[in-house]
Amino acid sequence: MTTLRDLSLILLAVEALALALALLVLLGGAVYGLWYLQRHENLPSWLKVAQAYLALGRAYVELAMRAIIRPILLVHSLLATVQGWLGAIVKFAKGRQ
Repeated sequence: MTTLRDLSLILLAVEALALALALLVLLGGAVYGLWYLQRHENLPSWLKVAQAYLALGRAYVELAMRAIIRPILLVHSLLATVQGWLGAIVKFAKGRQ
């Protein structure tokens, strides 16, 4: 009975190894295929067009984010400047007493 248990455990391990190896081969093939397609000379024309539209969309998003963030950074900069001035005035006033 012990031998049968050991044999079944070995068969389960071999089956799991074969399944993991098949998954590894599929994943490696997908990674290699995507790496091959990422090179610009290997892109199909429809992917080049899609890549150009995505780059254009990304440029518009970056432009919009700059327009949104610029006033926030300006207000933060002004507040930091005023806080610096007030801190210097307080230190100067404390030093005179």
